Amino acid sequence: MRHGQRYIKLINVGGKVLEKILINRITQNVYTNNLMSQNQYGFTPKKNAIYAVLAVKEYTEEGLRERHITILAIFDVKGAFDAAWWPNILKTLKEFQCPKNLYNLAKSYFSERTATLSINSIHVDKDVRKGCPQGSCCGLGFWNLQYNTLPNLEFGKRTKAINFADDLLIAVRAENVRETENFANIEVNKISKWAEDNKITFSEQKSKVIVVTRRKR
Repeated sequence: MRHGQRYIKLINVGGKVLEKILINRITQNVYTNNLMSQNQYGFTPKKNAIYAVLAVKEYTEEGLRERHITILAIFDVKGAFDAAWWPNILKTLKEFQCPKNLYNLAKSYFSERTATLSINSIHVDKDVRKGCPQGSCCGLGFWNLQYNTLPNLEFGKRTKAINFADDLLIAVRAENVRETENFANIEVNKISKWAEDNKITFSEQKSKVIVVTRRKR
């Protein structure tokens, strides 16, 4: 079935309990060892949209006080959680030195998954290698693991990167428009390379650019 742009996941109670235990154990290990980026605000304990907005506000106001030009570039992932690529999630778990039993269980969870389309007497099966289905207990947690590598890119010292759910905002500032644009383009190239490596596409229609300045021109 489809609901909007995401598959609805039908699973029995035992399966949901297993999912919940798995992601809770992984999440506990990740946050206990401070492995998640401090710039990740979505689906993160003790952080929400207000904290993300305040971080952007603080960065922008600092730029205004210094009479800098600030560019805010907002990116939205096309397909949202359908874009979660399982090999990258497993790679992140390995890099985080996730306990072997949890890693193996996650690997098994992602293996041999299929989607079936049934119309009358016709049944079509397709192997599935990415996506966090709607109704999954661990989908949001696994998505955060993949998206966590984005704010950890080696951005310049003039750049502030903020993740919230499947959105990304980068704020870049400098003394004049041309310099700010150059720095912003460098960061966008890094993000484009990351998206290509992680099989993710950003929506051009939903991505926006805002210029913040006190100057009249």
